[in-house]
Amino acid sequence: MSPPSEEGRGSYPSGYALGPLTVTPALVLAPMAGLTDATFRRVVRRCGGVGLVVSEILSSEGLVRGTMRSEEYLRIGADEHPVALQLSGSDPEHMAEAARRCVDEGADVVDINMGCPAHKITKGMCGVALLRDTRAAAAVAGAVVRAVSVPVTVKMRLGWSDKEITFVEVARALVEEGVAGLALHGRTKEQGYSGRASWDRIAELKEAVPVPVVGNGDVTTPEAALDLWRQTGCDAVMVGRAAVKNPWIFRQIEDLRTTGTYATPTVHDRLSLIFDHFADLMVLGPQGLALHRMKTFLGKYTAGLPGSSSLRGSLEAYKEPEALLEGFKAWAEKLGAEARDLPLSSS
Repeated sequence: MSPPSEEGRGSYPSGYALGPLTVTPALVLAPMAGLTDATFRRVVRRCGGVGLVVSEILSSEGLVRGTMRSEEYLRIGADEHPVALQLSGSDPEHMAEAARRCVDEGADVVDINMGCPAHKITKGMCGVALLRDTRAAAAVAGAVVRAVSVPVTVKMRLGWSDKEITFVEVARALVEEGVAGLALHGRTKEQGYSGRASWDRIAELKEAVPVPVVGNGDVTTPEAALDLWRQTGCDAVMVGRAAVKNPWIFRQIEDLRTTGTYATPTVHDRLSLIFDHFADLMVLGPQGLALHRMKTFLGKYTAGLPGSSSLRGSLEAYKEPEALLEGFKAWAEKLGAEARDLPLSSS
């Protein structure tokens, strides 16, 4: 690892303000569908270094119509704050109602998704599709801002394609509606997650609007986070996929920012984290969802560990979370990492 230059060290922000809310450190867990539920957000909090955690995408239509269970998807742990709940939708009234429910459940921030490139989202004129209609995007944002007393933010992309780069125009309209902050993923909808994120566009947005700008895209290491700050002048850094494989990345970034170095978690650290996460999943349930997410996270958490490929190849054979926990403990013990005394459940 290479520490930041002496010229750059100390220039990275320690925090930023979203209206009356101060976020410290200036590091944000990105919203990720099927991943950033309450249990994973708590994992990241326990690993340290993160200033704000954001939920997975929540459908405003699902919340308003009752097809998405509030008790399951709006759940917030006491140790998560500050936390943002992210909404997706294109109907201003329904977005406003869903935002009120998020605040009633304890959200410190309501975030609006204008960046998801998935077809199931964009076909309803939601996610990044809103960047194709500035008036519609502004109407949604304005309705949410007027509906709640907490800061409202928006996560967006550059636009639909290289021929439709609309982020600056839309961002200015959102700020006029009262949005307190913006997060920009430096790719278009058509790019998906391929190619390189355009950090220069993040710098462009920072110059264009008076509210805090959070930079997102290709932050895979602590060094990359400092590079993003240095190159763009953004107010904070958002990390997504890299945090699923390495939930300690926020602590590592903060340590690198303040001391010039950082520690790497041990195998035992990783195994302990897995058992703690699974204990939360067992408590919060339901069983089917707990099993599904255990399998999802095991594939991420064990990447690079000895024998992990054989473990991942066996996951589909498990039909109950308790059986998967037993199977994982047996595998972990073979690593000789003192996993024998780790709990199998919260009991």
